[in-house]
Amino acid sequence: MGFDALALQLLNGLSHATTLFLMASGLTLIFGVTRIVNFAHGSFFMLGALWSAHAVTNWWPDMADSAWGYGAVILMGACVAALLGAVTEVTLLKRMRHAPQLYQLVATFGLTLALHDAMRWFF
Repeated sequence: MGFDALALQLLNGLSHATTLFLMASGLTLIFGVTRIVNFAHGSFFMLGALWSAHAVTNWWPDMADSAWGYGAVILMGACVAALLGAVTEVTLLKRMRHAPQLYQLVATFGLTLALHDAMRWFF
């Protein structure tokens, strides 16, 4: 095994480690603030990103020509994700606040699956 292959394996391992660290720190932060095991928080980020990408490529392609337009579309995607997150908080997570953590985990994991399927259908 040469030095190039070893360096490639090292960088590949570091890439996976940083991905796992980001997921774990996101779950820890969400659990620490809300005391709810929320597996769906990544789906809200994905919704905002997909909405922005869809809006800038299909609905308003002229917005991609300027930095201000592109930034506005990204901000709108963040607002869409925040709005859905607020609706989810009021309708689902508030009711699950005193439920056992396993129920919270299953409910938010189911929400993740539903969001992924809805985004695959829509986008």
